[in-house]
Amino acid sequence: MTDPDALYRAILAAPDDDTLRLVYADAVEEAGDPRRAAFIRTQVQLAHVPDWDPAWVRVRHHERDLMPGAWARDLPALPDGLDWARDPFRRGLPAHVEVEDAGTFLTHADDLFEQYPVEALVLRNSQLSTARQFAASPWVGRLVRLAITQGMGAPTARWLLGATHYERLRELHIGAVLTTTETATAVVRSRMFRQLTTLSCRDDRAGGQTLVNELTRLADPPQLKVLDLSGNRLDPERMARLVAAPALAAVEELDLSDNNLRAESLQALAAARLPHLKSLHLLRTHPEGQGVAAVARAGFLPQLRSLSLGGCYLNPPSAVALVRTAAVANLRVLDLRENALGDRGATTLANSPHLKNLVHLDLASNLIEDAGANALAESPYLDGLIHLDLHGNLPTPAAAARLRKRFGDRVFL
Repeated sequence: MTDPDALYRAILAAPDDDTLRLVYADAVEEAGDPRRAAFIRTQVQLAHVPDWDPAWVRVRHHERDLMPGAWARDLPALPDGLDWARDPFRRGLPAHVEVEDAGTFLTHADDLFEQYPVEALVLRNSQLSTARQFAASPWVGRLVRLAITQGMGAPTARWLLGATHYERLRELHIGAVLTTTETATAVVRSRMFRQLTTLSCRDDRAGGQTLVNELTRLADPPQLKVLDLSGNRLDPERMARLVAAPALAAVEELDLSDNNLRAESLQALAAARLPHLKSLHLLRTHPEGQGVAAVARAGFLPQLRSLSLGGCYLNPPSAVALVRTAAVANLRVLDLRENALGDRGATTLANSPHLKNLVHLDLASNLIEDAGANALAESPYLDGLIHLDLHGNLPTPAAAARLRKRFGDRVFL
């Protein structure tokens, strides 16, 4: 089968089959569109590697034609009440849609799934009046990801998540509005919860008390690989319970950004046993010096491949605490943007042999001037960098020229 239209119809019938997508890409190239074919192949490849992988870093920063943003503007318009999501592609084809509510989805679902291999849906509003019909739709069986951005009440959650045919669903996001303790209980007791591998929840109540409380009580939780609890107003007591809970036993990527964690919470996190953790996001968490020092001593640090500590008010001693230990030697991505590392901090990083495996270093907006820029340009340990972000700093033209001479288009100033 080499006809692109016939192959596309085959993908609609078997959306999980990546081999079909690669054959389709070959057919697209043979039909005269090699750029689109390359995009599809690349997106299929990247779907199977973590975002700290060098392949991801290279495409994200240096091969923009192979990223979804270059193709999203060419997508056809959808009916009123439907929009393409911000990142509309999954594995090279348009598959991520936002709808105003479940009623709008039900009205257009037949046409939508007949035209596109949709597998990710954002419900802007959830309503009890249409939750039962939504759950009964055979098309929800195609969904891999479901996001309910405005949260929901417990009765809606019971109907919306109680369908028996969420066979493919692996990713769930729940917003903060209307999400109560009763809702959290309904979510963790729903039929589909145990099959999740990705869970994201926003909770604007003090202490992040709803879903986090339920997660910490689960003796036999789902095997979550990705847990995003950013913006949950977590307090130290709940953090200590969370990181000791079985729900985190299999987690590979943990996002705790935009929580005012401070040192006490970071110390609890650092003491946790997280044997599979590879990516840790702590943006804007106010860790303080003691919190950074605790992370630098964490038992899981040697296994991390990606660490984000941007916007954390870090100073030069914080940089020293991080990179003086060989435990950071396996990092591929280090995000320290929007701190106050200055020339001393940049020089410390540049002179650390433990950072030789980095492929992405983000030092944007760190008050770095010529001394720090020159140290980075002369570092013997940063040859492996695919992307060095230094925008928002203060090097003179001469120092900027030295950086460009060393790193070429791999540095962003």
